[in-house]
Amino acid sequence: MRRLWLLPLLLVLCAASAPGLQFEDYATAFDQFASSTEGQPEAERVHRFLEEFDYLAPGLYADPDRAHLERRVARALADFPKIREPYRQTVARFPAALDTANTQFRHYFPDFVPPMPIYLAHELGIRDGGSDHVGGKKVMLFGADVIAQIHNDDSLLPFIEHELFHLEHARHFQDCDQFWCPLWQEGLATYVASVMTPNVTDHQLILDAPQPIRAAVDAGWSEALCLVAASFDAAEEAPIKQAFMVGDHPSGLPSRYGYYVGLRLAEAAARSADVNQLDHLDTNAARRVVRAALIELLNTAHASCAPPPADAAITYVAPRPA
Repeated sequence: MRRLWLLPLLLVLCAASAPGLQFEDYATAFDQFASSTEGQPEAERVHRFLEEFDYLAPGLYADPDRAHLERRVARALADFPKIREPYRQTVARFPAALDTANTQFRHYFPDFVPPMPIYLAHELGIRDGGSDHVGGKKVMLFGADVIAQIHNDDSLLPFIEHELFHLEHARHFQDCDQFWCPLWQEGLATYVASVMTPNVTDHQLILDAPQPIRAAVDAGWSEALCLVAASFDAAEEAPIKQAFMVGDHPSGLPSRYGYYVGLRLAEAAARSADVNQLDHLDTNAARRVVRAALIELLNTAHASCAPPPADAAITYVAPRPA
């Protein structure tokens, strides 16, 4: 009897995966659970939530640290009333936006076939979009809660195009450990979204979160390029996190500066190849292209630092979700 509230969701999941690019909607399930259990004791509510979602979508909410997961769920349920309206708007807009993005995307990549399932879910604040493993299979996850807070405007479509490109790119480019690898993946995805969106703004490209990135990086452009050159073949997590995640950078560069530098590298590479050619590069070919683009930018900026070596190891020990 406890799972009777889930019955209508079977219709939601099927309807969400009807025409166009298919996806499974677990965001509505979160909304229905949060709304129907509001006011219940926290511990009981969290226990029931995990029990119900383990049944509905095994592995969607998982953490080796059970207590940590319970705290995240409790916080998400408690905070849901604050984002309920934009969240519902996001869930309502998402199917049409995904279809539009898919149509535009196939103009550039006509043979695009998603290599993994697509989920729309409440992501407990973890991500707006990205791939991860759920129940032992790799899926593309769109976080309706984070999207509602930062993409519930004209940035939704280019954001989806950015994430679709990661799916397309994964068909040709294997995740690798070196700093230049996510620089290329994120830079090229940002570039593709800019190509598909006329008169695109930095907000639509997510280059203004958590603060404007372009002007801050441009102010120390030579230093930023030299930092990239020095870290180019590094496989440590620290420079990668500093370039792509929110947090202080020891050089004074803004959070997520790697997205903008990656975009500039992709723009340079695109002067001699179209997006399909760039998309189809394997890791060895991509490293040569990214290195050449970086050298072009270093020369233009009259930077005094040395470029990365012509050859270096590419490893695949700890691939990161796209």
